[in-house]
Amino acid sequence: MKRSILSLFVFASTITSVNAQSINDVIESNPYTVDCMASRKCKEGVKKINNISDISKFYPDGNFNNIANEFNKMISTLKKIGVEVFLGDKKYFPTNYRGIYSTRRNNFYLNEAYANNSISLIRTMRHEGWHAAQDCKAGIDNMELEIIMSDEIIPQPFTDFVEETYADEPRQIPYEKGAFFASFSKGLTQTALEECARTLR
Repeated sequence: MKRSILSLFVFASTITSVNAQSINDVIESNPYTVDCMASRKCKEGVKKINNISDISKFYPDGNFNNIANEFNKMISTLKKIGVEVFLGDKKYFPTNYRGIYSTRRNNFYLNEAYANNSISLIRTMRHEGWHAAQDCKAGIDNMELEIIMSDEIIPQPFTDFVEETYADEPRQIPYEKGAFFASFSKGLTQTALEECARTLR
């Protein structure tokens, strides 16, 4: 499925088909946009994340020990497939957006407003990491996504939630069902990313 820049957002997604001129218009009219951050034109308050220690530095009162191993494994595997992870200032994100994945640049961005909580952080990592794995399965450089998991594997409550949440954007439902389920499933995203890294060797 063909995707434009910033196609996938966690828990509150939109698909926008825009040409280069309209993207530039958005960036020039308002520098604090998701598009501007993901295009890497806006770098103020956007920090690259290399491991859980980088997160801990931003939230010294937080405790991330319970997710450190899984988080670091995902970061390491994402690097192998050419995906970078950034922590972005909340000013770039619409309300309630916890993270975004850009198929154009093969990066994803975590909203600093939610990254201080270890459970929210790891679920967002798994969710956006799943989209990276979907991108990888389709061909990491072609701005497309491909389904990884069949519907039969996804428990019905997860399917029901996604179908309700994305009722106005039905094209996203097949891709979001897997990502939403993966966000609650420890190790599932890591397994998908490892398979992606293996196929790219």
